[in-house]
Amino acid sequence: MARRPQPLLTAAIPVRCGPRAPAPRRAGLMSAVQIRPARLDEAALLAEMANDLNDHVGVKGRPFTAERIRSDGFGPQAAFTMLVAELDGAVVGYVFFTMGYNTDVAARSIWLYDIFVVPAARGRGVGYALMKAVAAETVRGGGVSLDWGVHPSNVVALEFYRRLGAVTAEPRIMGVSGNRLNALASAPTPE
Repeated sequence: MARRPQPLLTAAIPVRCGPRAPAPRRAGLMSAVQIRPARLDEAALLAEMANDLNDHVGVKGRPFTAERIRSDGFGPQAAFTMLVAELDGAVVGYVFFTMGYNTDVAARSIWLYDIFVVPAARGRGVGYALMKAVAAETVRGGGVSLDWGVHPSNVVALEFYRRLGAVTAEPRIMGVSGNRLNALASAPTPE
């Protein structure tokens, strides 16, 4: 397996609400959203937030642990890159993504696994700032597309993505897991 490139983002980027981001909920000056790479000491918080996202979209169980985040999200064999959003000094959101390859156009791309903003920080430009940061990572990495899946029942997310200019792609995401994955992996090869 090829060694995964190190995250491209190396410094916090102050981002304010863009023209298509949700309007801030409070009057006056809005604090700048800071986007930066996640730190190892934030693994427990990221696990809690990832489990909260799963709860929100109806995924059963709470599979994320601090150890899982540390083992899968950090180090030279990290399975994904994590950025966090800070608002007023507190981590209020995250994205998990990975650089990939879009074989439809023979070019690099990024696959966004998750984006999550705590309810108290929604509507303050945090989600927009996170998406903007991942888009910038895509461009910096030579990518031509940023793709993700969305639960069809998550109408708030669908509307947010439409405001960003996202369009629904025709392909469907399919997969096998658990016993079905094991059965496929151990099935005899047809002759």
